[in-house]
This record gives sequence, C-alpha cells and structure tokens, in this order.
Amino acid sequence: MSDILLKFMNIWEVETHFKCPVVGAMLSVEKHKNILKKCGYDIKRMKPYEYHQQIMAKLYDENNVSVKVNNFIRNKARKLMSRIAGLPDQDIRALWKEHLETGNVGPMMYAVISYEDTGIDLLQDVFGEVHMQAHANMTEIFHVRQKQVQADENLAQQKKKITLKNEKFKTLVAARKSDARKISLLQTENLQLKKRISELENMFHPGKKPENAIHCLEQKIADREQDLKAEQEKIRIMEREKRSLQIDLFSSRSENELMRKQFQAMVTGFTFCTSIDCPNEDYCIKEACPQYKLCAKRVFMVGGITKMKSFYKDIIENAGGEFHYHDGYLKAGKANFEAKVKRCDMVLCPVNCNSHNACLRVKKLCNKHNKTVKFLNSSSLSAVSQALFIPENEAIVN
Repeated sequence: MSDILLKFMNIWEVETHFKCPVVGAMLSVEKHKNILKKCGYDIKRMKPYEYHQQIMAKLYDENNVSVKVNNFIRNKARKLMSRIAGLPDQDIRALWKEHLETGNVGPMMYAVISYEDTGIDLLQDVFGEVHMQAHANMTEIFHVRQKQVQADENLAQQKKKITLKNEKFKTLVAARKSDARKISLLQTENLQLKKRISELENMFHPGKKPENAIHCLEQKIADREQDLKAEQEKIRIMEREKRSLQIDLFSSRSENELMRKQFQAMVTGFTFCTSIDCPNEDYCIKEACPQYKLCAKRVFMVGGITKMKSFYKDIIENAGGEFHYHDGYLKAGKANFEAKVKRCDMVLCPVNCNSHNACLRVKKLCNKHNKTVKFLNSSSLSAVSQALFIPENEAIVN
C-alpha cells in the first residue's frame, strides 16, 4: 500500500489551480478552523474566509499546516488512490464520471490530480467539469432564491386573506350569539303571551280561541326561526371558507419550507471556487469568501426600487462585492454622490426607475473618474444579476 501511495503527489506538489478546488471540496469551515487552531493560530478574530486564506498560503511547501491538510485529504482519498493506481486513463475517467454524477467529487478529484501518471487530457477534463458544475449550481441557487421570494409573497397574501376571513367569521359569530339571545327572549315572551291569551280566553270567551292573534304570533316565531336558519347557513359557509384557506396556508408553508431546504442543500453542496479569472483564485472558498465572484469590488447602485434594496445587497455581497446604494434623488447631496462614484469600482444605474438628472449625473461623473457604468433597462433582480456576471465586453457602458 505504501509503495502505491508513493505514486501520488502531496498537496503542496500538485498544480496550483487544483489546490483551491480540492481544499474547498474536502475541508469544511470547521475543519479549516481546527487545523489552524492545532497549528497555534489565533482564530478568535478571524472570519471564515480568512481560515481558508491562511491555509492556502501554506500549501506551497511542506510545513506543519500543509502536512495536517495533506494527511487529512490523503486519508479521505486513500481507498480511491489505491483503486486507480495502475489503471489506464480510460478506466480512471469512467470512475471519475461515476463519482461526479453522485456529487462525491472531493476524494476522487484529489486521487486523479495527484496521481503522477494521470494524462493531461484527463486533468483538463476534471478541472473543466468541476468548474462548469459549479457554475450550474450557482445559476440554480439564484433560481431557487427567486422562487423562494415569490413563495414568501404568496404566503403573506394567504395570511392576509385568512386574517380578513377570521375577522368576518368573528363578526358573524358575535351576530349569531346576539340573535340567539334575541330568539331566547322572544321565545320567553311568546310563552308569556300564550299564557296570557289562554287566561283571557278563559275569562272572556270560555272555550273559544282568538285564532287571528295566535296566527300572528306563530308567524312572528316562524320569521325569527327563518332568520336564524339564514344566519346559521352563512356561518357554515364561512367555516368552509376558513377550512379551505387553512389548507391553502398549510400547502404554502410546506412548499416554502421545501424550497428553503433545497436552497440550503445547494448552498451546502457548492463548496469550491468557480471563477478561473479571479485574481484570488487560490484563496477562494464559496462557503464564506467575499471575493468569490466580484473579487471584493465596490458596486454603487443608483436608483432602482428602494424596497428591494436588501435583495440587491444580497446578490452583490453573496458574490463577494461591497454594496453601496443611492436612491437617485440628488437634492443637495451632490458632493457626497460624487465621492461615492469616485470610491467605487462599478456603477449600476437602472434607467426605468430613476430620474433623468441622476442618469446624466452618473454618466458625467463616471466619464470624469474613468469608472465602469452599466445602464440597466430594468431594475429587476435578474437584470442586476445579468449586469454583474456577463463579460465586460457585453456590458452596456457609457
């Protein structure tokens, strides 16, 4: 076994561009933290992405950090290393495809890229497939986020409807109780009247009943009973509507929870860098690194829908950018506005939700300070996402 493992390179010996994906795929944030702590690092004030930076900085030669990382990774990949040793590239490629489909790529990726006899074509395919799979996961994450926002909005609407229905139901219940009290009083009064009529009959007309008076009273009682039945029917209808809304609410909650779990599972599974153009490629980790997509660029957004500011911020900061915002109403704050433009790396300006003066001011200041500006036809989240992640030569600039 030891002779076989000699044919596999240590982590500090593999190609630079493979180190970050391997470490990101095999070491959790907690494992990053534990390795640094055992090597004497003060991790109390470190952020999660700084754990990754410190470890990646030590993977270029043999030292206490790189040895611990290497031992952990090789222990995880030991069985696969032994399995592919001596196999031709064709068989190794088939085994790689099998692990890629199941999503368990970390140990297999290290075994392939550290094996000294692995062919160049297979190495290129492994890197490309891992990179493109990561891009696909990112697209799906944004799609799930959009569905989640829509589900939250639908849930809020259903809650509002149920609240209104409950208020109506409470009003009808109160009316029913009031009617019940009135009916009870009328029934008591009716009994008393019947008793009084019977007494009068015996007093003035022994053996004869005033049929007209009795008929009138009976008609009043029948009318009251009819009114009661109508109110009871209304209450039954409201109860059915309430049960229907409760079912809709439960369904919406279940769907929303399922989407949250799917989104969390995707975020947890997406654990390695995808940007081959990122200057911090060797230090990137998707789980926590703010330099993942925008490389810590300052993005200044002018205009858009103010209520969606938090969603714009999530898109930019989750991609590694630093978010700044201005609602587009310049008023007397032109000096502060220019300072923000001067400080940023990129300006986003939706033209459909902005003032004409703000758009002209943005264009003038970006020309003056040589800043990249993208004028968006829409202030939607998808428009902002496309503006951030399409290539620069396809952007709509000044």
